[in-house]
Amino acid sequence: MMLTLLISGPKQPGNDIDVYLEPLIDDLKSLWVGIRGVYDAHNGEYFTLRAALMWTINDFPAYGNLSGCVVKGYKACPICGDDTICGDDTPSHRLKNGHKICYIGHRKWLPINHPYRRQRAAFNGKPEYGIPPEPLTGEEVLHMVENGDRVCWKKKSIFFDLEYWKYLPVRHALDVMHIEKNVCDSIIGTLLEIPGKNKDGIAARLDLLNIGVKTDLQPKYGERRTRLPPGPWNLSRAEKREVCNSFYGMKVPEGYSSNIKNLVSLQDSRLLGLKSHDCHTLMQQLLPVAIRSVLEKPARYMKVLKGYVQNRTRPEVGVPSSQKMGVSKPLSGCTNTEEVLHYIEQHMIHIKTAYPKFRKRTKWLQDKHNSTFIQWLRFKVQSELEEENHGVSENLRWLAAGPNMAVPLYRSYLIKGIKFNIKAQDDVRTTQNSGVYLLAHTMQVASAKDKNPILSNMGFYGVIQEIWDLDYQKFTIPVFREYNDVIGDEVLGDMIIECEPFTRGMPNVDTFDKLVGELGGQNIRGGCEDIWIE
Repeated sequence: MMLTLLISGPKQPGNDIDVYLEPLIDDLKSLWVGIRGVYDAHNGEYFTLRAALMWTINDFPAYGNLSGCVVKGYKACPICGDDTICGDDTPSHRLKNGHKICYIGHRKWLPINHPYRRQRAAFNGKPEYGIPPEPLTGEEVLHMVENGDRVCWKKKSIFFDLEYWKYLPVRHALDVMHIEKNVCDSIIGTLLEIPGKNKDGIAARLDLLNIGVKTDLQPKYGERRTRLPPGPWNLSRAEKREVCNSFYGMKVPEGYSSNIKNLVSLQDSRLLGLKSHDCHTLMQQLLPVAIRSVLEKPARYMKVLKGYVQNRTRPEVGVPSSQKMGVSKPLSGCTNTEEVLHYIEQHMIHIKTAYPKFRKRTKWLQDKHNSTFIQWLRFKVQSELEEENHGVSENLRWLAAGPNMAVPLYRSYLIKGIKFNIKAQDDVRTTQNSGVYLLAHTMQVASAKDKNPILSNMGFYGVIQEIWDLDYQKFTIPVFREYNDVIGDEVLGDMIIECEPFTRGMPNVDTFDKLVGELGGQNIRGGCEDIWIE
């Protein structure tokens, strides 16, 4: 049995957490020795039950209390604890105006050829060529603290009283959600200039000036007030309202997060009452969506976007211009099963044999397949059923026979524990479960006249308008139907879903430094009000 310990540090300053942990350590020692005579009902025998503590999960201050490592000051290095790292070579720097210590060597943990290593202007004005240190093992840490070599260690951890503790590769872990909430609060507070959470100010601008980064953002002192030029992270009042309105109008699936609408204050453009899980969803998905419309886009960055375009005759799309995909009702019910894939391949061979003049016209072959496959499959399965030892499964037999023409409609449908709604159902709810995504191996065409389509994986997005339940006598198959008001169903079929841009791979993107150089090193954001401080 392996255990995980979640613990936070002592609340009262001066209290030694080891006093609270001594009873726990005694219990862990007893569990490691084992509990004899535990009966295994499955195997019908007795055994000795042992339990070991795998690691602790805690915030950063508690990390120092539990591990005995220094977590503040110039030599705070909880990762490796090596003299050469935690000593004079520790990449720590004290901010003269912010009165805090920052650690600027984090890029050394990136891959050796990562573009961030070469960037200067976006970081501390210098490239990074260092390599990450090797983390110390538990035995190395124990040897250091027992021999008084405590450059980065303030005490010997009480967990080393456990005989197996020094052999564990990971002994302490940080609570990522706790850290992510702190980062999210700082980012949201800086973007929306929330008092008490805004990390931008005179001290921050002066510290940037001292290390030679974004020097054009230095404060401008007046007789009574100080002006801070707007930086790339500053938003105008209208932009703040736009971001908050984006959050206010968001609907997320059930159980995804809190109701984002209730966290937005439109009067003073703030986000209030964010929980740890809310911050996680904001950082991972929602914030990029809400802020994309107000992000500054350098004109020269267009050459980066051009790298994504495959179809250069339609650069505004960057993917095949047929942005809609159509699937017929019967076809959508049976082609998504493993048993039918073999018959799809046979049918394509049959078409190429029957129409040799069109065997190289991929789009024509696909259209012919879509229009004739259902009828061909029905006759193919019927002929196989007449043979002995045909091997046709019961499911395939009913699939080929086709569904009942009386199709029931549902407003909600539960599939593998996930609830799907039609859009009309979501319109009257605070959550939305009508959005769907499909990754399909399909054709990409530049236009309706394109004779050379490309077969590849493509992602499709859609909003469910109707939920059908196709009845095949022995089983049912739910089908999501989405309409389009511009293109009729008679053109593209019954299931129409939006297509996302597709690229074979990421293009070569110029580094931030080159873009900054072409823009003249300007960091002051245009169209944004200046920041005045009394």
